[in-house]
Amino acid sequence: MSQSTGFTPEQQRYLADVIMRLELHKAFGGGRSGTAPEPECVYGVPLEDLCKEELAKYKTHPLDIWRTLEGWTKADQMAEGLDQFLLRHLGFFNVTPNSEGYMMRLRAPACVLTADQMTALARCAADYAGGYSHVTTRGSLQLREIQPRSVISLIETLEAANLTAQGTGADSARNLTVTPSSGFDVDELIDMTPQAKRLSTRILRTRDLQGIPRKFNISFDNAGRLSCLSDTNDIGFLAVKVTENDEGIDPGIWCRIALGGITGHMDFARDTGLICRPEETVDVSEAMLRVFVEHGDRTNRKKARLKYLLEKEGVEWFLARTQDILDGFGTGVQLRRLRAEHSEARAPIDRQAHIGVHRQKQNGLSYIGVALELGKLTAHQMRVLADVARIHGQSDIRLTVWQNPIIPHIPDDQVLAACAMIEEAGMFTSASSFAAGAVACTGKWGCKFAAAYTKQDALTLVRHLEERFTLDQPINIHLTGCANSCAQHYIGDIGLMGAAAPGGGEGYMIVIGGGSDLDQGLARPLCGPVPADDIHTILEHVVGNYLTRRTGHESFLTYVRGLTDAELLTLLPTDLQSAA
Repeated sequence: MSQSTGFTPEQQRYLADVIMRLELHKAFGGGRSGTAPEPECVYGVPLEDLCKEELAKYKTHPLDIWRTLEGWTKADQMAEGLDQFLLRHLGFFNVTPNSEGYMMRLRAPACVLTADQMTALARCAADYAGGYSHVTTRGSLQLREIQPRSVISLIETLEAANLTAQGTGADSARNLTVTPSSGFDVDELIDMTPQAKRLSTRILRTRDLQGIPRKFNISFDNAGRLSCLSDTNDIGFLAVKVTENDEGIDPGIWCRIALGGITGHMDFARDTGLICRPEETVDVSEAMLRVFVEHGDRTNRKKARLKYLLEKEGVEWFLARTQDILDGFGTGVQLRRLRAEHSEARAPIDRQAHIGVHRQKQNGLSYIGVALELGKLTAHQMRVLADVARIHGQSDIRLTVWQNPIIPHIPDDQVLAACAMIEEAGMFTSASSFAAGAVACTGKWGCKFAAAYTKQDALTLVRHLEERFTLDQPINIHLTGCANSCAQHYIGDIGLMGAAAPGGGEGYMIVIGGGSDLDQGLARPLCGPVPADDIHTILEHVVGNYLTRRTGHESFLTYVRGLTDAELLTLLPTDLQSAA
């Protein structure tokens, strides 16, 4: 009778692979003469089948390049090729020739910074970078124009402020996003900030969770008024209030689990039918990451995201493997099934709650959503934000996926003074419905993959539309430079993706009618590629026709989703209707 090993089949396969990678089998006789040598594998994939990036990570773990980085820094030398790929795991990107030097992407777990940390980042921007930063679409900051000789000094300055850039690029579990109003949202069910911070620390302290098969995004939604776009993530946890039910689940606050979001590949995260306790989300996330690490595609980068593993093996297979690993943790976490009908509907989302002054759930306090020009902050403005948070708030600063900061916990009688400080520094506390919903990736100015100057084009487009229309409801416009869709153009009311224009030059594909959360849906093609110089005229016609033809105060999204594909074309200028 065979004796139990005490390990699940999944754990046995994992341990066998670790033994092979460390060549421990040779120490125990696995390499005796007369037996065929075992092929070297990475999680069951022979080395000869690995893509070049996976082979680079096999030869040098991304966490093991520090000595090499010291050499590059001393020689003032930029990393190139696969060396640069490995360096991205530490958060530094060679973006030449589009932009000078490195771009550094900060890790800000739960999208939270302290005033002192923002001051330190302002110093980094001034001393080691180009004197500015950009708020990213994952609620963090990027610094640019960093010379290679400054990289280690910058890392040390970040560490002194309890900050890091590790795990923000290449094959990493990226910055963990949380509803930016967590802890003070009037409608939130629970503050998920502690879970996101704990998970981020666990990931950074676990070697196996670095250099995973591909990028991985995780989000925690408190079900409040502000969105964090959780349905665009690989894993989305949505807080829900469970009601009385016949499925054995105690009423109270739980998290529904959605998987597989990647809107650049035209897919949202889908509800799995499973729930867990909020305090269990850290273990659940790690278990799901480990399934991805063990089974994600390491041969084809285009099929290496979680979406494709789910399509290949099935969601139920993935969930079963997750439970196996959870069982191995020994923490007693069990994924439970619950029909959606036993959860209360979430509160409405306010699409402009990230801009302007809004009351908090704490009596007598408000938060200020600061409007920026497409996420840009000068070093001086960063210092001012820190001062406002320190003087008028509680040294708390939040960053949103809409590329702007929020300063919470301001006494109502100090709001005007805080707003005055912000506006004196060239920032804003209000914005038009076009500006508030405009999102743009870095674009061709700073990214070698982009086909268009998205930030510059977004700024001129917003100003053009502002001069011609006054909206009573927001229209979100997302501009992304390439098919990687960092600005998630498929979920914008209007989305533009950089593409070569007819005859060459900068151009865009235009899509229309996308949305997320309660408005979830992928945008439909409208026209393109069109020259970048034509987007002002095209979208002026689109917005103008919407305002003329809509019924009452019908929203843009409701109006365009009620049109057939043929009717959509009638929004365009006449000369484009036949060509579209």
